[in-house]
Amino acid sequence: MDIKDVAIVVLAAGNARRFGSDKLMADLDGMPLGVRAAAQLAPLDAAAHIAVCQPEAPIAPHYLKLGYTIAENRHAERGLSGSLHLAVEAAAQTEAQGLLILLADMPFVELAHVAALIAGCDGEILASSDGKQSMPPAIFPRDSWSRLLKAEGDAGARHILLNASTRTAPEGSLRDIDTPDDLAASKAPPLGLDRST
Repeated sequence: MDIKDVAIVVLAAGNARRFGSDKLMADLDGMPLGVRAAAQLAPLDAAAHIAVCQPEAPIAPHYLKLGYTIAENRHAERGLSGSLHLAVEAAAQTEAQGLLILLADMPFVELAHVAALIAGCDGEILASSDGKQSMPPAIFPRDSWSRLLKAEGDAGARHILLNASTRTAPEGSLRDIDTPDDLAASKAPPLGLDRST
């Protein structure tokens, strides 16, 4: 699939209960944690860049500065599936033929991996893999969006990705940040630089 046919959506409306504070605004080497992955993808010439956030979320202005459109999730208590529904609804207003779903608390996702996912999507759902399980970021062709609208609760698209084709990501790049200890143990390389250095 061509990048110009893809709507990139960052899901950033979670309540971060385990973190104990506004996780996405936590500093990760000089940048809000929730902005790092979105910043990597902002330069891509996609059909749309969308961030799903709670109303008046402090992270939202950062996404706006990167050129993202905000889709407000006023019912975050409904879990990840509610954000997925909003992502589909926002993408459906564009000409996009694919929907790339990215989680805001996965700051180490690499641009090259996302580009490989998009290029490798040939009409079937394509997910990332850490070598053990399938997970976001994942790309969903337009004819699969109705399946996302059936997702319920906080499991999101997990059941859909179980049987999806996968592309293995670089080691460690699919880590998410759930707790202050996760953050303390994480060091992010400068954006755009090889993570092996």
